[in-house]
Amino acid sequence: MKVLVVDDSLAIRVKLRVFLEDDGHEVYDAKSGSVGLQVLKENKEINIIVSDLNTEEMGGMTFIENARQLEAFKETPIYIYTTETSKTLKQQAKDLGVREWIQNPLDFKKLLSALKEKRVL
Repeated sequence: MKVLVVDDSLAIRVKLRVFLEDDGHEVYDAKSGSVGLQVLKENKEINIIVSDLNTEEMGGMTFIENARQLEAFKETPIYIYTTETSKTLKQQAKDLGVREWIQNPLDFKKLLSALKEKRVL
Protein backbone atom coordinates (compact mmCIF):
# COMPACT_ATOMS: atom_id res chain seq x y z
CA MET A 1 0.00 0.00 0.00
CA LYS A 2 1.03 3.60 -0.56
CA VAL A 3 0.71 5.58 2.67
CA LEU A 4 0.89 9.33 3.30
CA VAL A 5 2.07 10.24 6.81
CA VAL A 6 1.32 13.80 7.98
CA ASP A 7 3.02 15.01 11.15
CA ASP A 8 4.96 18.14 12.07
CA SER A 9 7.43 16.02 14.06
CA LEU A 10 10.30 14.80 11.92
CA ALA A 11 11.10 12.12 14.50
CA ILE A 12 7.57 10.67 14.30
CA ARG A 13 7.56 10.81 10.49
CA VAL A 14 10.87 8.93 10.37
CA LYS A 15 9.69 6.32 12.89
CA LEU A 16 6.45 5.78 10.98
CA ARG A 17 8.31 5.60 7.67
CA VAL A 18 10.68 2.92 8.95
CA PHE A 19 7.91 0.96 10.66
CA LEU A 20 5.58 1.03 7.64
CA GLU A 21 8.33 0.36 5.09
CA ASP A 22 9.47 -2.62 7.15
CA ASP A 23 5.91 -3.94 6.71
CA GLY A 24 6.13 -3.50 2.95
CA HIS A 25 4.38 -0.16 2.47
CA GLU A 26 5.59 2.67 0.27
CA VAL A 27 5.59 5.83 2.39
CA TYR A 28 5.22 9.50 1.49
CA ASP A 29 5.41 12.10 4.23
CA ALA A 30 4.48 15.71 4.89
CA LYS A 31 5.33 18.10 7.72
CA SER A 32 1.94 19.86 7.57
CA GLY A 33 -1.55 19.52 6.19
CA SER A 34 -0.86 21.99 3.39
CA VAL A 35 2.23 20.00 2.33
CA GLY A 36 0.14 16.84 2.66
CA LEU A 37 -2.44 18.23 0.24
CA GLN A 38 0.31 19.01 -2.25
CA VAL A 39 1.68 15.46 -1.90
CA LEU A 40 -1.82 14.07 -2.54
CA LYS A 41 -2.28 16.22 -5.65
CA GLU A 42 1.07 14.97 -7.01
CA ASN A 43 0.57 11.30 -6.02
CA LYS A 44 -2.98 10.17 -6.72
CA GLU A 45 -1.94 6.54 -6.20
CA ILE A 46 -1.72 7.04 -2.40
CA ASN A 47 -4.34 4.77 -0.87
CA ILE A 48 -4.03 5.36 2.89
CA ILE A 49 -3.57 8.54 4.93
CA VAL A 50 -2.15 8.53 8.47
CA SER A 51 -2.15 11.91 10.21
CA ASP A 52 -1.56 13.57 13.52
CA LEU A 53 -4.61 15.62 14.46
CA ASN A 54 -2.64 18.57 15.80
CA THR A 55 -0.20 19.79 13.20
CA GLU A 56 1.21 23.25 12.69
CA GLU A 57 0.06 25.48 9.84
CA MET A 58 -3.05 23.43 9.04
CA GLY A 59 -4.66 21.21 11.63
CA GLY A 60 -5.43 17.59 10.89
CA MET A 61 -9.19 18.08 10.69
CA THR A 62 -8.84 20.90 8.14
CA PHE A 63 -6.38 18.75 6.20
CA ILE A 64 -8.89 15.88 6.13
CA GLU A 65 -11.73 18.16 5.03
CA ASN A 66 -9.56 19.45 2.17
CA ALA A 67 -8.31 15.98 1.22
CA ARG A 68 -11.91 14.76 0.99
CA GLN A 69 -12.58 17.50 -1.57
CA LEU A 70 -9.99 15.97 -3.91
CA GLU A 71 -11.81 13.51 -6.19
CA ALA A 72 -9.12 10.81 -5.88
CA PHE A 73 -9.31 10.84 -2.04
CA LYS A 74 -13.04 11.05 -1.30
CA GLU A 75 -13.08 7.47 0.01
CA THR A 76 -9.42 6.95 0.98
CA PRO A 77 -9.02 5.35 4.43
CA ILE A 78 -7.73 7.89 6.96
CA TYR A 79 -6.24 7.06 10.35
CA ILE A 80 -5.75 9.76 13.01
CA TYR A 81 -3.54 9.73 16.07
CA THR A 82 -3.83 12.36 18.77
CA THR A 83 -3.78 13.26 22.44
CA GLU A 84 -7.29 14.74 22.05
CA THR A 85 -10.17 12.98 23.78
CA SER A 86 -13.01 15.27 22.67
CA LYS A 87 -16.13 13.32 21.68
CA THR A 88 -17.08 16.23 19.40
CA LEU A 89 -13.78 16.01 17.50
CA LYS A 90 -14.05 12.25 17.32
CA GLN A 91 -17.56 12.53 15.86
CA GLN A 92 -16.39 15.17 13.38
CA ALA A 93 -13.60 12.81 12.30
CA LYS A 94 -16.06 9.94 11.96
CA ASP A 95 -18.33 12.13 9.84
CA LEU A 96 -15.36 12.77 7.54
CA GLY A 97 -14.78 9.04 7.17
CA VAL A 98 -11.82 8.61 9.52
CA ARG A 99 -11.33 4.88 10.04
CA GLU A 100 -9.45 4.85 13.35
CA TRP A 101 -8.80 7.34 16.17
CA ILE A 102 -5.63 6.25 17.98
CA GLN A 103 -4.65 7.91 21.24
CA ASN A 104 -1.07 9.12 21.64
CA PRO A 105 1.46 7.97 22.49
CA LEU A 106 1.20 6.34 19.09
CA ASP A 107 1.08 2.58 19.30
CA PHE A 108 2.68 1.47 16.03
CA LYS A 109 1.39 -2.09 16.36
CA LYS A 110 -2.17 -0.85 16.91
CA LEU A 111 -1.86 1.36 13.83
CA LEU A 112 -0.57 -1.52 11.73
CA SER A 113 -3.36 -3.77 13.00
CA ALA A 114 -5.94 -1.10 12.09
CA LEU A 115 -4.46 -0.75 8.60
CA LYS A 116 -4.56 -4.49 8.04
CA GLU A 117 -8.07 -4.93 9.43
CA LYS A 118 -9.38 -1.72 7.82
CA ARG A 119 -11.34 -1.03 10.98
CA VAL A 120 -13.84 1.78 11.15
CA LEU A 121 -14.50 4.09 14.14
